[in-house]
Amino acid sequence: VHIPRIWQGWDQKIPRKRREEFVLSLMPAKLICLVELILSESEMKGQSSSQTKRVCDDETSDTLIQSRLPLLLSFCHGESESIKKVAEYLITCIKQRGESELGKRCQSLLLQMYLQVPEVIQYVTFPESLLSSEEVSDSGICKLDALVHWLIMLLADTGNSKTSESHMTDANMMCRKLAVSHPLLLLRQLPMIAAQLHGRVHLKFQEFRQQNHLTFFTHVLGILDLLQPQVFQNKYRAPLRDCLLSSVQLLQNFRKYSRHLAPFINKFVQFIHKYITCDPTSAITFLQKHSDVLHNLSSENCDLVLLKSLLAGLSLPSRSGSAERGPEETMEEESSSGSIPLVSLSSFAPLTAAEMGPYLKRISRGQVLEDILEVLCDIDELSKRRPEVLSFFINDLQRLMSSTEEACRNLAFSLALRCIENNPLTACDFLPTFMLCLGSGNFEVVQTALKNLPEYTLFCQENAAVLLHRAFLVGIYRQMDTSPQISDALKILHMEAST
Repeated sequence: VHIPRIWQGWDQKIPRKRREEFVLSLMPAKLICLVELILSESEMKGQSSSQTKRVCDDETSDTLIQSRLPLLLSFCHGESESIKKVAEYLITCIKQRGESELGKRCQSLLLQMYLQVPEVIQYVTFPESLLSSEEVSDSGICKLDALVHWLIMLLADTGNSKTSESHMTDANMMCRKLAVSHPLLLLRQLPMIAAQLHGRVHLKFQEFRQQNHLTFFTHVLGILDLLQPQVFQNKYRAPLRDCLLSSVQLLQNFRKYSRHLAPFINKFVQFIHKYITCDPTSAITFLQKHSDVLHNLSSENCDLVLLKSLLAGLSLPSRSGSAERGPEETMEEESSSGSIPLVSLSSFAPLTAAEMGPYLKRISRGQVLEDILEVLCDIDELSKRRPEVLSFFINDLQRLMSSTEEACRNLAFSLALRCIENNPLTACDFLPTFMLCLGSGNFEVVQTALKNLPEYTLFCQENAAVLLHRAFLVGIYRQMDTSPQISDALKILHMEAST
């Protein structure tokens, strides 16, 4: 700074491996001062607007905060500790100031910071009221919007080729991971998800199924299930109903093929039950409009137990039946059905540890390979229908993942990945076991772990660097070629497989 000639010529010949220097480094205390200056400037801007008798609402201060946010983030320089200090200070101000003007400005700045640096939610605990605010869905700028938009397009790009199916599977796994890590950022794109469901159910069922449209509908329903209960909030009611309407049209057009649709119907009915639990008034209103479709589907298929239980518990009238009655009776029935139903559907009750007791005893006491394989196969068949049961066997699966028996080990890895896919939050529970398998003295155990490395890395993205580093070290010290697995993992993480 004091000798300008030192800096002359730096921009002429930039070394290829030169790293950009962070010249202006602010300590956490100075970052807090910068935050206070941004909040003070926003307050002064609001006061000047009110003095000149112009409209002064939250948009004025939000716009100013958005314009200053890049400056604040540039001074944080991507350092997690700096971002954490700023977030902690804002949360403290929010708790102290509450719903005052300063408190609202702190909320706005923290929310804008989350939209630009989503990983900040891993460092601090956000207030529940902040994450449920309208600004999350209404804000026009978000770092992950382009990525989420592209993932949804990739998920909706159906086809009957193996490449298309592989891309759809990768996109579905990433969307499921996003649904549990940053549900609000995925919910911003809910109208787009609803739009992607349109224009598919007019096809013949064989085409609809072969071109993986049914798979896409099933994936969307699974993602919506992970997004509950936030997806049932009023601000998402319109796009949610749009998604459900497309599903109802699917059931209406293809009700003759209910045998092939049984897994989708069961998922749909379970989701509707959760909808009723969280928002009964809205759910009953929706079901009343489409009760004929559900009644016709139920009457034509006696084996749809979950659907019959739902209709029996809600006592939904069919519209054809109500048309035969007078308008006064219909109005009375609609008003009574619109009230909160007293439903007790045992079919939807979650499984308990007591029900899984026989399986747990068999898998824990099994000493002979045949016995362990038999119970693993039984759990495999059961989890295909109800994957949530795998949460009861996490400890046993972790133990069997390092088994020296190939068949037992492969099945344990397969069930572990299915458990993680059903609930991506469980991915971190398997991290110590997976790292142990990569460092195992048994060559075959290491090979099995490397084989499953790409899929597991996708679900455990927050620890991807640690996993890939361990796989790299395995290749060096064990003289194994781990580059294909590392390359596949990086392709999935960066979604390079789509190009």
